[in-house]
Amino acid sequence: MKTSILKLSLPLLLLFSASNAQATENSWYVTANGLNAEFASNSDQGGYSVAVGKYINSNISIELGYADFGENTESVGGVDAEFEATAIQLSALGYLPVSEKAGLFARIGIEQINADSTNNTVSSDSDDTEFFYGVGGYYHVSENIDVRVEFQRHEFRGEELDTVNAGVAVKTY
Repeated sequence: MKTSILKLSLPLLLLFSASNAQATENSWYVTANGLNAEFASNSDQGGYSVAVGKYINSNISIELGYADFGENTESVGGVDAEFEATAIQLSALGYLPVSEKAGLFARIGIEQINADSTNNTVSSDSDDTEFFYGVGGYYHVSENIDVRVEFQRHEFRGEELDTVNAGVAVKTY
């Protein structure tokens, strides 16, 4: 149910969003975020993400990014296991200003996730392409700098990976 609502939110957000004076058509921006990733085992790990984006118009942008979800290490019954995941992401964002300085956004995208896992002496490397989505908010600190906070839901081989991201977006030109 939650997934269906969030997947429907982006088209609605794009249809009903108001003009955003801070974002100009065809301008580029870069983002840098710290993130907290919660793996299916309920283990929290720190990571980061970076992206470059382009505003298509004042309500829509496209981002190409990289995310490092951190490393999860567990020891169960004398067996040490490590799991590390990274992703290359392409996503579309829709913006809904709620005031002159602040607003909400929704994201839907596709990502190529690479996961490395090691279990004592056995290791494996796997890739998977999945959809992901997110919702968040932004605040214009200045004409060219936004502060962002966002929740994202990722899936890898049927397991959920949730992240909370906080960072900045800087408009370059």
